[in-house]
Amino acid sequence: MKNVVLISLFILSFLTSIAQELKGVVLNEKTNEPIFGASVYFDNTSIGTTTNFDGEFYINLKQHISTPLVVSFVGFKTEIHSVKNFESKKTFKLEVDLNVLSEVVLESRDEWSREFKLKEFRREFLGRSEFGKKCVILNEEVLVLNFERETKQLIVSAKAPVIVKNESLDYVLTYDIEDFYINYDIKIKGRKNLEKLSKTVTFMSYSGTTFFENIDSGKHKLALLNREKAYKGSTLHFMRSIASNSLNEENFQIFKNSTKREPSRHIRILKNDSLNITKVAITSKLDVLCDGNRSSVESKVESFEIDNQGNHSPIDKVIFSGFMGNQRIGDVLPLDYGL
Repeated sequence: MKNVVLISLFILSFLTSIAQELKGVVLNEKTNEPIFGASVYFDNTSIGTTTNFDGEFYINLKQHISTPLVVSFVGFKTEIHSVKNFESKKTFKLEVDLNVLSEVVLESRDEWSREFKLKEFRREFLGRSEFGKKCVILNEEVLVLNFERETKQLIVSAKAPVIVKNESLDYVLTYDIEDFYINYDIKIKGRKNLEKLSKTVTFMSYSGTTFFENIDSGKHKLALLNREKAYKGSTLHFMRSIASNSLNEENFQIFKNSTKREPSRHIRILKNDSLNITKVAITSKLDVLCDGNRSSVESKVESFEIDNQGNHSPIDKVIFSGFMGNQRIGDVLPLDYGL
């Protein structure tokens, strides 16, 4: 059975070349007191900051951006806003999250040990690539992991955003999990020690918001080369190449039924310059080859859209397998990469 991956990042972003500043304040909804240290960032980018002692934040933008703005702080409900007017000062009031503050133990005692579940989570969340294997989760204690015997699922949530250090790409990622689960093909009837049973991941889905912080691990030149390596043949690279009508120039080869085809025969493009949107129809399941990396892509809708960052929507209706489908947090780059 082929592995299938669905990765939702809840992103819809468009850029124009206008330098400006976004400023505002984050308050406790109940007390109106400023919240110090709240995270304010544009989802899946490296553009963001934290609030000062007065709850204020300032984000300098080289370009106008309307990808969702995420406002979060531990113990409060995360808010996601679509910012259209960058001129006025913003006020965001966060509501206390009673579920996070409660002392109820959410992690059940199931037939997989916590360490075994962590191993499964690390592999599928961080990835099996050379970069994914070198990533380190800095706060695994926030993870709540439950294996459901009846549904054969590993379900993961978190009490706080997950912090991942990726020295290979020189990023520290803050990932706020909204949903994560892994489906397994595993024969468990009458079995007791489930950790030793042979199993196959049949489906994996996760969604949430992401902030990238640039770091310098001491090997930044190598990290820049690694970023380019992670980009080549990735979903982001593929979508940007479709939007710019440069699949051939970017060394993407398209195959159908093992026969090489001209991309335009199966990938139809309708450009909307006024909205910086590219409407795309992929008419059949295709194999994609780029720099030796093989992937498959299939659209479950008549058409989807790509913005000028390479973001596609609806993200859950374009299914990838192979190299693109196997890329995880350890390989992912921010949407503002290379722009």
